[in-house]
Amino acid sequence: MVETNLLKLNFNDKDFSHVRDIRESVFHDELGISKQELFDKNDELCDHFLIFDGQKIVGSVRMLSMEKIVKLERMAILKDFRTKNYGRNCILQLKEYYSKIGFSQIILDSIYSVREFYKKCGFIEEGNVFQRVGIDHIRMTLTF
Repeated sequence: MVETNLLKLNFNDKDFSHVRDIRESVFHDELGISKQELFDKNDELCDHFLIFDGQKIVGSVRMLSMEKIVKLERMAILKDFRTKNYGRNCILQLKEYYSKIGFSQIILDSIYSVREFYKKCGFIEEGNVFQRVGIDHIRMTLTF
């Protein structure tokens, strides 16, 4: 099992620049999403996590709290680190963390082409496919 560590930070931390770089690399450079869509007003409200392999930053994710549900958003693993279980390990750690502080469910809007990854992490598809930033998405839920 690969070592996966999370560093929690907020929008005003100096290390948030790493989140900016990761989102630009994955969402803009790879997926062609406009830079204007990479950040929004929720960034100031969310918990942000940098994902490490023990030494290097391998990705980032943000979590938006809503009542007893937390929404996983903008999860991005850098290309060289994909398919090595960093994303899966991150989700397991986030599930444990948020369950300990009283949350009962994680929801997300998955890019449709990567939904199988989230299914392997225990998420279930809900509803219909919809468009966001010109890409098909589907709502998924993990209850604990």
